[in-house]
Amino acid sequence: MSSPDSCSHGRRDARPALPPTNDARAARPRVESTPAARPRAGATRAALARRLCASAVLLGAMTAARGALADARTEARLHFRAGMELIAQKQYEEGIRQLQKANEILPHPNVVFNIARAHAEAGNIEQAIAAYREYLASDPQDREQVTRIVAQLEQRLAAQRAAAAPEPRPPAAPAPQQPGPQQPAAGDAPAQPTAGQPAAGGAAAPGGAEGPGGAEGPGGAEGPGGAEGPAARPAPGPGAAPVDAAGIVGAARTEDVYRETVITASRGAQSPLDSPNSTTIVTRQDIRLSGMTRIPELLRRVAGMDVMQITGGDENVSMRGFNSRLANKLLVLVDGRTVKNDVLGSTFWEALSIDVDQIERIEVVRGPGSALYGADAFAGIVNIITIPPGAGKSGFRVGYGDHQQGYGSAWASAREGDFAYRLSAGYTRYPRWTREVADDRIDLETSGQSQDLGAQNVRIDLRASQRLGPRRELDVGAGYARSELDIYGIGPFNDYNLEVANADVAVAYRSENVNARAYYANLDGYSLLNAAYLGHTLYAGRPRQHVANAELEFVKTLRAPASVVHDFHIGLGYRLKATDWSYLDDDMPIEHHGSVFLQDSMRLGERVTLVASGRLDYVPYLERLIPSPRGSVIVKPTDRQAIRLSGSTAFRSPTALEAYVDLPIQLALPGLELLSTTRAPVRSGFIIDPEQIITAEASYLNQQSDYFEFEVTAYYNRVSDLIVLAEPQRTTLSQRAQGVGGLNPETGRYTSGLGGFENQCDVYHVVGGELGGRVYPVEGLDVFANYALNLSQQQRPDGCDALEDRRTSQHKVNAGVQVRTPVGVDGEVTFHYQSSQAWAEQVPSGTVIATSIYPLPAYTLLNARLGYRFLESRAEISATVFNALDGIADQPLQMHPFGNRIGRRFMGFFRYSL
Repeated sequence: MSSPDSCSHGRRDARPALPPTNDARAARPRVESTPAARPRAGATRAALARRLCASAVLLGAMTAARGALADARTEARLHFRAGMELIAQKQYEEGIRQLQKANEILPHPNVVFNIARAHAEAGNIEQAIAAYREYLASDPQDREQVTRIVAQLEQRLAAQRAAAAPEPRPPAAPAPQQPGPQQPAAGDAPAQPTAGQPAAGGAAAPGGAEGPGGAEGPGGAEGPGGAEGPAARPAPGPGAAPVDAAGIVGAARTEDVYRETVITASRGAQSPLDSPNSTTIVTRQDIRLSGMTRIPELLRRVAGMDVMQITGGDENVSMRGFNSRLANKLLVLVDGRTVKNDVLGSTFWEALSIDVDQIERIEVVRGPGSALYGADAFAGIVNIITIPPGAGKSGFRVGYGDHQQGYGSAWASAREGDFAYRLSAGYTRYPRWTREVADDRIDLETSGQSQDLGAQNVRIDLRASQRLGPRRELDVGAGYARSELDIYGIGPFNDYNLEVANADVAVAYRSENVNARAYYANLDGYSLLNAAYLGHTLYAGRPRQHVANAELEFVKTLRAPASVVHDFHIGLGYRLKATDWSYLDDDMPIEHHGSVFLQDSMRLGERVTLVASGRLDYVPYLERLIPSPRGSVIVKPTDRQAIRLSGSTAFRSPTALEAYVDLPIQLALPGLELLSTTRAPVRSGFIIDPEQIITAEASYLNQQSDYFEFEVTAYYNRVSDLIVLAEPQRTTLSQRAQGVGGLNPETGRYTSGLGGFENQCDVYHVVGGELGGRVYPVEGLDVFANYALNLSQQQRPDGCDALEDRRTSQHKVNAGVQVRTPVGVDGEVTFHYQSSQAWAEQVPSGTVIATSIYPLPAYTLLNARLGYRFLESRAEISATVFNALDGIADQPLQMHPFGNRIGRRFMGFFRYSL
């Protein structure tokens, strides 16, 4: 709650932190004293509050700046519409000015094309040719056609200039000889010239008939400016007869080039109004103005998104609940390519080969998507769409912050004819938020990784494209990243170090009716615990995976019957997975996955669309097919409003760790271990079922106004068969008689119990809703806010003793303000709130591993950025603050009961575009 005498949003109801323990694997790992420790004195809080208030005042002053620019896409769209309407009314000068303004805000080749065409219609042939040449510089696919247009206009211009040139005059004929004056006799006075005759021995006198101002002189009949001079003919321009534009340049391009489009929900470009799922776009402007370099923090602004930072290198993301350590319920794509690791099923966000400076936008499908994408699109889809090869300028950005934060990214992008490429390379370093182990701990053995390091990433990425003809393109690319991460595993693996190298090679073919994609991904790592008591193991291992993926899709639009337009997508998929790790069975199988999917979007007139989707996936571990249907009805009362009703099912298949784990876990009591295995002899034939979700959703999206938009969504999810760690069972005498348990000769410890993974016995009924909007009240101010409600109820059948799970906040609020000004100053402030949670987690305790409930208080998060652009916006300096409210609340911010205490971080950046 906010107080009237401060700018804080501190938690009044925060609960005390759990006391630290001396066990390195205890529920609340001990946090040693470090330079990151923060004073809590009242004077410090007051000083910080004053600084925050001053920042708010500065932001308010920026917001009020006259002539500032609001959301770039919205502003450009307004100018584009106004310009096209004016040109249609033959008001060319003002219409062209509006189009030029739109192109200044967000450049687009089609806008330049329309500017060129309007100049041609107005008779401004020189300006039209210049604009067409600018359009050709973008190397469009219709360049041959536009080149012919330019040639025709140049011919017209040459003809106009020839007609306007002065006609050449024949050389003047010699004047006829007139009888000369009679010479006077000696002593007589010389005779005077007659009127109109030159004086003796000279040219015509000044002011005479042949002199300046005379009939043949300047201003005369034949001189410059005379009846036959250039000034006598009108010059080309607005006053000239217009060119037959329709005959030369064709029709204008009136499509809304600034309309938002999404491709993830239906595997094809469409407006969010036509999407069968609720979809959110994190735009390029959102990315730049936020100043964030972590992709998950960019996603935090999305309604219903669960984002959890556990360490400086470990972020976990889910949608509409069920977030966890090593989160695995959200499908993450980069340009449609899966980037999850198949060993754990999670996404290592700080191990990608791209960074935020290479991202064009992020599309978030808020809801299950297995109907098109198969397993793992359980809760939603995040598709990171990068800047295409050849687009944008080359440049670099570097940043440095307190606690040795570092960021660097450089990129080069170019196009030559039909070939284009984009090459990027970068480095990132994030520190831990808090240290787990002090330097003077002689009772612990550590991994050797720096105790101050949260994540470190070195990366390079190359993508190229080759146009093969109209609407046909071949894309190739490769990426490599080497990372060191501090993450939290599951169960007793609280603080875990991972060194991992990721590499991928991809090729894709796109055309009007056929799309094909294939890629290979490799992961090679080294993993172990960050610290363990002397005499305990660090569980060193080497996870590896090889994945080959291929997809083929056929797309066709047709009418059947004539009043119904069908948009068909039919596809096949194949995925090969080979994984290996010392934590898994010794004889890991190579899995061959297959899939087929179909979608038909049926447009019934202008207002109603029916979408039917379905997919079949073959999962080798389960040895069966799993169907995933989806149906949607979209009704549009107007062109810019949509009412959507949808229902679908989705699933998540067991990961390699869940299906094939075989790992002895050392217990706190010396000499004892628990064997974690899914294929124990006492569970012969046991198979883990896939997680299942059935969802129904209703939403209303309104983009009717150019000054605001909003969306209201309600949903119901039925979630069952969640895969969790099984409660350990002590070995019995009968099991010992069968050879289960006893002394393990490989470890020298006694196996006292069995564990592993299983399907949870309860069923979750989740009802929720999301309300979000974006407002552009005046130029210069862009305000967004959203609220998410999540109410979960567990249904436990007889015999099910699952603990109550309240790990999802019932209430989440996100709000932000963005400001852009023509003087180059811009910035953003975002506010986030999440209500309290309670986590059921497993920790070692004596001779067993027990599950307990750990509460987590509510928290608020305030982030801000301020930047200044100069050198015609080619250069920019900026500063960001993360968790600006740290030190005001009584409790440090924590996003997981076992996670680091998250403090405040500052960072400064310099960016330059070539």
